[in-house]
Amino acid sequence: MNDDTHTGNPSNDKGNWYVLTVDLPRIIQPITLTGGVTLRPLREQFSVFDLAAAGAVGFRSWAVLEPMASSCTCEIESAVDANITPGYDTLNRAWLASALLVLRGFTRHMCVACSRYSWSKITGHQKRHSSTFQKQLQQEGVETATFAPRDDLPPFEGQLLDFHLAHLIDKGTRADSISDDDARWIKEHYDIFNILASENDSFRFALEAAIDWRYSSDIRSAVSRLWAGIEAIFGISSELVYRISLLSASLLVQRGEERKKRFRATKELYGLRSKAVHGDEVPTEKLSLALNGSFQLLKELLLLTIDKGHILNDHDFDDAIFGE
Repeated sequence: MNDDTHTGNPSNDKGNWYVLTVDLPRIIQPITLTGGVTLRPLREQFSVFDLAAAGAVGFRSWAVLEPMASSCTCEIESAVDANITPGYDTLNRAWLASALLVLRGFTRHMCVACSRYSWSKITGHQKRHSSTFQKQLQQEGVETATFAPRDDLPPFEGQLLDFHLAHLIDKGTRADSISDDDARWIKEHYDIFNILASENDSFRFALEAAIDWRYSSDIRSAVSRLWAGIEAIFGISSELVYRISLLSASLLVQRGEERKKRFRATKELYGLRSKAVHGDEVPTEKLSLALNGSFQLLKELLLLTIDKGHILNDHDFDDAIFGE
């Protein structure tokens, strides 16, 4: 994955990245998500003056974050020396950690900006250095204290990332705290996600679909995006409802009546998908069902792929259908 896909232009790995998140539950202590990737609480809450201070040293888009500043409580630190090959670079390793949090149910959150130094250095900056500013004001005057402060922030290197004014949320989204089980699961599965997503275009496309459907302009577009990811899992270029329904049910459910129910449910889900994508009239509750069901199906297929440790192939499909 190149950096332009998820994280804008920064691509040189000359140091760590700190990715600011919005709408993640507040945490008290840092949580290690994998080697070199840590979720950290911010020291204090942003003020508009803190953001303006970052703007004064190079963060041109600081004002965009002001309306959501109170919801920014965490950052993801990604260390450059934890990069592996094959695998994502430093900045996209943070994106991958965020993606795995989405798969764990934290679909409200976004990664909105990145910086070369911790956002905790910015939060509370004005309050911490107000006394120094007052002294400089008295000694050197307003102009010098304002435009050449003694305790200015370091030059800012970073930018906005996945910034969206609004996004869709699935029915099962979580509002509880990130648990030890969440952190353990991400740590156990991070490397295989990293390798498969960096090496296989279809898996990467499916993973991206499981994340960026949230930024669609409406539910119909989101359902279409999710099913593009589902089809990518199976390597299907044409819309073959029977094959998708059969393979999904066979891969995810044991033989018997439950598999038949899953087969019928997936066919019905695909039917809703077709109506949504092609503009047919669909009741709101049915569109909501299509959105939530499609996301759940794609998530299950991605997790199954990870459990198997390889991209799903014809052998997996044959074993699921004909095996014991």
